[in-house]
Amino acid sequence: MSMVAEVLRPMPVRNAKKCILLTVVILLLCSCTNADIRDDLQEYQQRVARVLEITLPDPAPPTALAYPDAQSMFTAVESFNVNLREFYRLQECELGTLVAQRNTALGKTAHPSQRYAYEVTLLKQLQQCSDSIEDPALKQKLRDWRQAKQSQRSVFWANLIQTSQETRAALGRSTTLLNTEADSDAGAAISALGFLNKIKSDQEFSLSELERELKVLDSSRLPAKVWRTQRYITGYLETMSESLATRLPELSCPAGKASEQVEILRNVFYLFFIEKIQPVGSKLNQYHYQMMPVWEQWINSDALSQPFKMYIQKQTQVEFARYQQAIRQHVTLWQTLFARCNLSPTAPGSN
Repeated sequence: MSMVAEVLRPMPVRNAKKCILLTVVILLLCSCTNADIRDDLQEYQQRVARVLEITLPDPAPPTALAYPDAQSMFTAVESFNVNLREFYRLQECELGTLVAQRNTALGKTAHPSQRYAYEVTLLKQLQQCSDSIEDPALKQKLRDWRQAKQSQRSVFWANLIQTSQETRAALGRSTTLLNTEADSDAGAAISALGFLNKIKSDQEFSLSELERELKVLDSSRLPAKVWRTQRYITGYLETMSESLATRLPELSCPAGKASEQVEILRNVFYLFFIEKIQPVGSKLNQYHYQMMPVWEQWINSDALSQPFKMYIQKQTQVEFARYQQAIRQHVTLWQTLFARCNLSPTAPGSN
């Protein structure tokens, strides 16, 4: 999505009083630095309202991200029973040790990441043990077990993606929003999502790798941060645009020239929307499109639950489209005003 890259330059200042007024306004606006996007949106709204001498309604607080309950997404997997006679014969290969570990109290309460890594290792060990066992009957049983376990792998992967503590936090909870500062964790978080997607069929990973990538996601919580920022921007711009749609057309531009009020509004728009809000929106777009290949695969995955897929689809398609529309509508309102007043598309103070 393209946003306005530049805004419109006011006409030359016509008198000293006007010049002083514009200078004071710009200095006041420039004094606001390093604010949270929530503060910038609120300040932008208040400045516009002050110049127009009206009251702009506050947007409704954005609703929390309603990540589905873990129980609604969890799928129980049928266990396999191995009798003692068969178990002792498995001691001839490493599979016996692996099965014994799974039957401990710790193994039965393993986290989703540990369970998934175990299942992938089990598949490899079933193959290796089948290749080394000479008894035809036991060899066939191992092959049957492997085939059955292979069919269950996607279920264990889905449980990992949907119900692990780290992914629930990354996809559903974030106390911070995006800002204009460099986000050193973003690239690692996007890579971690790709890793989780890849291991659905990849056997070449370790539990330590998996837990490291989950920790990255839990630390950054990038998806939830993007989606909450999206909601804040959408709410403010939709509410402002609804009021401005009737107020801006009423502003006077005598003989097609901007009034003092319009020029001040143009400076407010540039110094807040273009300088503070748009860069955050651009970063939001960047992260959205970088993560989208994973979201598309998950939305179309047969392994993942319907509540989970509907949640991802809502954030990445429905609400993102609403956010884009809010940006377009808001920018169009200002562009229409500036065009009517013959303001040129350059930053305040440009020659």
